Amino acid sequence: MRTAIALAAIVTFAGTAFAQEGVQPSAPGAIQHPPIHSEPATPPMTAAPKLPDAASVISQEQAKAKIEGEGYTEVSGLKQDDKGMWTATAMKDGKPVQLSLNTEGQVTVRN
Repeated sequence: MRTAIALAAIVTFAGTAFAQEGVQPSAPGAIQHPPIHSEPATPPMTAAPKLPDAASVISQEQAKAKIEGEGYTEVSGLKQDDKGMWTATAMKDGKPVQLSLNTEGQVTVRN
């Protein structure tokens, strides 16, 4: 009788342990498969516009100084777009030019 009670206690304890872990006991020799997860697929990332990081944002004064440092004079009409690029009108070799200054500090003539 004591053996039957002890065996019942062991089986109950073992069953409780499996239930707490979420593991189902399997038959000997049975193949266990990993659980199937039905998580929604993640949509592909779309290319977001590149926003300037804090290190690449320059002030209007810095932009003007950079443009003048490249040999341009009479820098005017400095405007910054939402991506951090500056545009301006300036003179180079006596001729008016439209130019841009990107977030990496590169000056490009636009005309």
